[in-house]
Amino acid sequence: MDQGRINLDWCLSLLQGLAGAGLRRVVISPGSRNTPLTLATVLHPRIKHDTVVDERSAAFFALGIARETAEPVALVCTSGSAVANWLPAVVEANRQQLPLILLSADRPWELQRCQANQTIDQIHLFGNQVRAFHQLPPAEASESGLRRLQSLGRELIREASMPRGGPVHVNLPLREPLVPRELPQSLPAANAEKPMSPQLGLSEEAVRMLAASLTAEQGIIVCGPCADCLAVLELAARLDCPVLADPLSGLRFASKASSVIVHYDLFLRAASQRKALSAGWVLQFGGTPVSKALQEYLNAQLAVPHWWIDASGRNMDRPNVQVETLQVSPQVVCGQLLSMDLRPSARGWQSKWLELDKQVEQRMQQQVLPLEAKIIRCVLEAVPAQSLLFSGNSMVVRFLDAFSGGLNKEISVRGNRGASGIDGNLSTFAGIASAFQGSGKVVGIVGDLTLFHDLNALSLAREQDMTLVLLNNNGGGIFDHLPQHDLPAYEACWRTPVELDHEHIAAAFGIAFSRVENETAFADALSRALSQPGMQLIEVLIDSACSNERYRNIMGQWAN
Repeated sequence: MDQGRINLDWCLSLLQGLAGAGLRRVVISPGSRNTPLTLATVLHPRIKHDTVVDERSAAFFALGIARETAEPVALVCTSGSAVANWLPAVVEANRQQLPLILLSADRPWELQRCQANQTIDQIHLFGNQVRAFHQLPPAEASESGLRRLQSLGRELIREASMPRGGPVHVNLPLREPLVPRELPQSLPAANAEKPMSPQLGLSEEAVRMLAASLTAEQGIIVCGPCADCLAVLELAARLDCPVLADPLSGLRFASKASSVIVHYDLFLRAASQRKALSAGWVLQFGGTPVSKALQEYLNAQLAVPHWWIDASGRNMDRPNVQVETLQVSPQVVCGQLLSMDLRPSARGWQSKWLELDKQVEQRMQQQVLPLEAKIIRCVLEAVPAQSLLFSGNSMVVRFLDAFSGGLNKEISVRGNRGASGIDGNLSTFAGIASAFQGSGKVVGIVGDLTLFHDLNALSLAREQDMTLVLLNNNGGGIFDHLPQHDLPAYEACWRTPVELDHEHIAAAFGIAFSRVENETAFADALSRALSQPGMQLIEVLIDSACSNERYRNIMGQWAN
């Protein structure tokens, strides 16, 4: 028997099941032991593949595709430490509930625990970060085994999908020889029929009870990262209540967003203001908002009904606040509530929030903002409708939250706020860009340490039509606003500046580059970048001392 062909047929059957359930993209990393998986991917007529050399970057790239398409994406890599490099992205996919199918090649059992090269224990390697784990037997010439693999492919898609979406891991031990003596002549393309996924809703009695609670008091709707539920705006209009929309919620830059509040991070900093705006109930969608001021406000809503809409049924804990998780689909529960006879909040409740929002915007027009804030506003104003903005973590997303304002222009905003790390941001951005279907532009804004953490992703990004804005404040600027700032060896151990010549880095990857130091020069550079094909890198040099002074001055005005 040709063991190489047996391995290939084994992997083809698994991919046939995955493709039949709707899988369209696979990201592979080069290696020897995963040759049958890689070859099966290349040969399959329904699957598009991307090759990414570094496994950590590959995993975040796949995560970006899954985030933008809302479809499962598979990963393929060889055995050993290569698999372990997926972990940071697996953690992020778990927290964002994104469907990744992890297909790791492995040594067979006879090479385990005997010091065989490139062999580690890969069983349950990702622990509780995955929705399911499947350890397959070594490939064999078995018709029943091949049929079971096709069934497993469909099962994997179901396990990775909502209402409890997330990564699943399949470990495939493969014996040598890994290359078949001959390749199959053709492979039938199975029709793709996606598994049916439930749309969870409340019972009629529960909907009536919730509706009664929402109309009995004046309340607020909070939309955190990845809420992506435009029906919330219609619900807020019926209830005449404010929607506090995180920049990554999908609601801040949307039409019909008249009830959306965007400047809460500033006016909720004052304890007196938080008290004056006490709500009778809180209805929350999406993940935890970026704003610390908003979180403090929510923590102060004692003895107030607080519901979190989360289809996966996760728990949310707030100090001294009871949060009840409603395991329902956001779209479904909004539709159910809109079918009820809802009474609006007391006259003046929503307008009070809107007036505060307006006051902040008016004062911003009269103040000298930090350069980072000016850059973010410039990007939002410059890009056309149907564009996409990717935000890095750390201070970038906080500047976006506090200073973006709101625009009546459809702009999608993305970011890795599951675990909120700065690793893999560029790879995620590249994956999102590769799957972007909008008619507008694709722009990302990151800090210098975020770029440093994911430099090899520039090899992926250079193939996309995208603009990357680098806010270079020479280190971890977020620590300038934290207690660590006064510790010994602060600069060396916390802020950690990395002295890099980004122009040379861009040249090494064949990326167009420009460097600016002020808003006017940036606006010109951005205009040129948006008119050019390929990747454009714009480095903005930030005077951190000046920026920090302006930032603290503005925040201090609203804290009192």
